[in-house]
Amino acid sequence: MTAPDMPQSSLLAPKSDDLLRVVFESAVDFAIFSLDPQGRVTSWNTGAERVLGFTEADILGQSGDIIFIEEDRKAGVPALERADARAHGRAEDERWQMRKDGTRFWASGLTMPLSDGSGFVKILRDRTESHRAGQKLTENEERFRLLATNIPQLVFRCLADGSRTWGSPQWVDYSGLDQPQSLGLGWLNAVHPEDRALTLAAWQAAANTGECYVEHRVRRASDDAYRWHQTRALPVLTAFGEPSGDWIGTMTDIHELRALKDRQDVLVAELQHRTRNLLAVVQSVASQTLRSSASMESFGAEFSSRLRALSRVQGLVARAAETISLRDLIEGELRAHGAASRMEAVQAEGPPVTVPTLGAQALGLALHELATNAIKYGALSQENGMLRILWTLEENAGERVVLLEWREEGVSMPADGAPRRKGYGRELIERALPYQLNAKTDLQFLDDGIRCLIRVPLP
Repeated sequence: MTAPDMPQSSLLAPKSDDLLRVVFESAVDFAIFSLDPQGRVTSWNTGAERVLGFTEADILGQSGDIIFIEEDRKAGVPALERADARAHGRAEDERWQMRKDGTRFWASGLTMPLSDGSGFVKILRDRTESHRAGQKLTENEERFRLLATNIPQLVFRCLADGSRTWGSPQWVDYSGLDQPQSLGLGWLNAVHPEDRALTLAAWQAAANTGECYVEHRVRRASDDAYRWHQTRALPVLTAFGEPSGDWIGTMTDIHELRALKDRQDVLVAELQHRTRNLLAVVQSVASQTLRSSASMESFGAEFSSRLRALSRVQGLVARAAETISLRDLIEGELRAHGAASRMEAVQAEGPPVTVPTLGAQALGLALHELATNAIKYGALSQENGMLRILWTLEENAGERVVLLEWREEGVSMPADGAPRRKGYGRELIERALPYQLNAKTDLQFLDDGIRCLIRVPLP
């Protein structure tokens, strides 16, 4: 087939009027209509009927101003829009428009003059949903900024790798880094150098976990002090639940809370240590009492008495910090025996002295054994007996020592050579106190009563 015989492209293409008609009628999501120079409607597509509610029969020959809201009509907006299109070749607008039923919708519109001067063509699209979404987004942004700039936390926005895009005024005031200095990874300059690698690692992990969490130290500009902060951040999602690329996070000061936690850990460890020690003491008291008891009945009485003494010491330990008043320890034991003893025969004197809580158990048990012996066999069991408990504080070459003397007088002692059983109390004084308190002890059996010297070094 020769070239002249080939079909011409113009014969295969639709006519121009047909093409425009097809486009005009198929654009059902767009209101497309034409206006004469005075603004009367001269054509009206199916999309215009769908968007604005007017049929072609309703609107042809009518003023196109009817689709404008009343406020815009009174302000002359339709005529101004046509004049703007005539002057500049097009007039774009976004505003509220009116349907036939009187409801309003937000429309994006374009008005252009026809080339032959016969009027204008206008294209409208209903953008109410996106407009309201935009308004909601704007409102949310305002609420976010209001919240972010008024809460005590340091609020920030960033990308998925931690690169800052915005920091709240609180951040600027706290860190001393202004917005330009904080952008990108510049905010890391306020993080303690030892914590920066940890912080970056947390942001790298956030890509997989969907959350950034890290505790690190942040410098406070007012005094250059580094304080512990807890940083948490989450990705911002779109309306469709997809990541927007933006992250929002807060930095909360947890310095005091962390100090309390550290203190709690120390206290728990101390409690566990004291509990183990206390159980060991109870086990030792039970074992020693059992060996020195003639019967289970006597064991029960003596063991209960010693446990009560231990309980009294523990009560003092629980109320003390690191030391216990020696007077409280002595008077507590004497008061516990007051109902069964001659307390008027007791003299207790000495200066204010405190002893370490770690050794108070052994010292309290030793005082209990001495007091129990005095009530049963010693100065407080005999009419002419006297008990003097005296203590003094000595200092020599920087060493502080408390010297405690327990002296019983006016006691009828066993005849010379009578066997003296070495019981739990004596073993406690002569062995346990030197071991636990580094004390020096001397237990003497004199003609008129016992004398016990206890020398305890103080920290």
